[in-house]
Amino acid sequence: MRPNRRQFTLMGAGSVVATLSTPSVLSALSIDPSAAPSTAAETPWYRRIKRIGQTNFNEKDPQYGNVEKWADYWASAKVGAVALSVSGPVAFYPTEVPFFHHSSYLNDRDLFGECVRAAKSRGIRVYARMSPDIQWLDPKLLEVHPLWFRRNQDGSLQSSAPNIAFTCQFSGHYSEQQPAIIRELNKRYDIDGVYMNGWPGLQVCYCENCKKIGDPHSELYRASLMDSAADLINLYKKVVLEKSPNNFYSCNLGGGLKESGLDQWKLTREALWYTADNQSRSGLVAPIWQDSQQVKFAHALMGDRPVTAVTASYSRSGHIMWRQVTDTSVEPECRMSQTAASGGIIWYHWLGMEQGLEEDRRWQGPGRDFLSWHARHDKHFHNIRSLAKIAIVASSKSVTLYKAPTAEEKTDHIEGMYSVLTEARIPFDFVHEEDLNESRLSQYSALILPNLALLSDTQCHALESYVERGGSLLATFETGLYYETGKPRPDFAIGKLFGISKVGDRQRSEAKATDPITSVHLQFIRQRNALTSGFEETAWIAGPVWSVPLAPIANPVMTYIRPYPVYPPEAVFARDEPSNMPSVVLREVGKSRLAYFAGDMDATYWRTDNGDLGRQLLNVVQWLIGDNNSVQVQGEGLMEVIAWETEPGFAVHMLNYNGPNAFRGRMRKPVALGNQTVRVRLPREVKIKTASLLRAETNVQFNQTGRIVELTVPSIKIYEVVALEV
Repeated sequence: MRPNRRQFTLMGAGSVVATLSTPSVLSALSIDPSAAPSTAAETPWYRRIKRIGQTNFNEKDPQYGNVEKWADYWASAKVGAVALSVSGPVAFYPTEVPFFHHSSYLNDRDLFGECVRAAKSRGIRVYARMSPDIQWLDPKLLEVHPLWFRRNQDGSLQSSAPNIAFTCQFSGHYSEQQPAIIRELNKRYDIDGVYMNGWPGLQVCYCENCKKIGDPHSELYRASLMDSAADLINLYKKVVLEKSPNNFYSCNLGGGLKESGLDQWKLTREALWYTADNQSRSGLVAPIWQDSQQVKFAHALMGDRPVTAVTASYSRSGHIMWRQVTDTSVEPECRMSQTAASGGIIWYHWLGMEQGLEEDRRWQGPGRDFLSWHARHDKHFHNIRSLAKIAIVASSKSVTLYKAPTAEEKTDHIEGMYSVLTEARIPFDFVHEEDLNESRLSQYSALILPNLALLSDTQCHALESYVERGGSLLATFETGLYYETGKPRPDFAIGKLFGISKVGDRQRSEAKATDPITSVHLQFIRQRNALTSGFEETAWIAGPVWSVPLAPIANPVMTYIRPYPVYPPEAVFARDEPSNMPSVVLREVGKSRLAYFAGDMDATYWRTDNGDLGRQLLNVVQWLIGDNNSVQVQGEGLMEVIAWETEPGFAVHMLNYNGPNAFRGRMRKPVALGNQTVRVRLPREVKIKTASLLRAETNVQFNQTGRIVELTVPSIKIYEVVALEV
């Protein structure tokens, strides 16, 4: 039986969270394009800020602590706020909160207070950076509050560094200690908010409190973590706002498409701010657009509420970090560009005052240059709405609950679609699976469901209504073959929309170890249409690795050729005629265009980079969207295009992803692109007065015919923004 909140309170004094109501599940905030933007006086400061700096302190920093040099740098970078270490296991001010360990190098200093005053004197906001997930190991603390700490199964402490251990969420360290620190900060200092690093997330703990809840790997335990996280977020938010209603509280919810282990949708319903703390690419083969993707996904959760993404200025490659050595590649600039382009707040980060202000100063120039440039053009980064006409539906449940047929990343389906849209330079957004309402979907002419395997009946009705209103859909593989709980459905939940029915379970077309060597499915072209563009000289193309067998349909576009041996050469030929099993189904119903791929074309494309599959996906996307694409950029190179209506007019952001090592850990150096022809279809009749290139900092000639604006960008290094002012 799952413990309720009252039962948690019986686990011992000081060991549990406060009892508060959980956040209500509300639709993400939508943007009314007809509404005039709020003035700065009417809006909390954090709703307008666009640049943040952070020098994360280490325990030895009070010994050096050149506060004026620190503040001068961030002022020169034109940041609007700094994240300032309070911190987690170490206090950088003379705290009176019991068991909050003073830095061993603090002596008589108040490093935190000095920095607050120095930043404020330069007009820079300050919010406190805390880290409740770790605590200094004081022998007296262990005696008085042993339940504050996470334990291994053998009872030993879970430690991250000498004299520091991880804390348990189900303890007074979270429900009592953290509020006490926040209240002390509120009382002593002119702070503007609080950010909590390292929390919330999944923990595995075998302390006495957690043993009463159950197996830390169980769904029961995870649900209990969700309940307490929701309560704690409300508690911290309430305490922070005691200082001022214009302050903010934020925790670390930046799990992205792969989730952090907890339900981000529920935890963000009443969130004031979202921090995406993926400071650099998480793997050697992570996509170059990871930061842009993170911010887009966060916007799907947050609507128009603030989203910030942290960019590391130190060196990292995959999971290897050189945390006090500057990354001299263009990766940090590339990530800051992606954050700016996708509508996020740029957060530039270094570790250590002495290490960053004396020992290695190479990080300072790139940060100052980009951030001060961004500040000069600040007005163009205040967005009203996206101009994208197509969206990918992102499903957390189809990542966490879906039992995939392979151990490869479940998000590969989304990455495949992300890649195709980026290669085609089609602006697109994410829509969260919990937000499929008419208001949210009304701006999009097409939705992509990349193996959206888990669908509730309510979500199915929402998609059916979307099609009835003229919206188009593209779905792949096992979309709708499972209930929202992960339980299999007997057939496709939205099969009637596509006119499909399955006749068997998913199947892998590659050979098993005991089978002869075989190829994957091939696809046989039965009809020539928009989907077969580029395939004029072939009767068959490559196919996916996994597929769902479909019942035959009338006049299929393509069907499967059954796999056959690939070795020896003498045996490489089809044994059977092409089957009548569809690999692709296309339909037009009124104004709606519907496409279904029976295979995992999107994931197979991402994993194999097969040109046929990429071309096939691109063809169907272009057929789906028709002439509804609002922005077209013609030219050479791999480029992500993002377009916004802004407060002064419109902006088209172009991110150049061409360069050595672009898809292996970090972007070393960009390969500049030449002429790019930009064509924008404005969402309404309006006269453009000026067009400028923000990175080049020059005006550009343009032609306007009705709602169509055309111009040429002569070159792009890493990033360019076409700003159209009305």
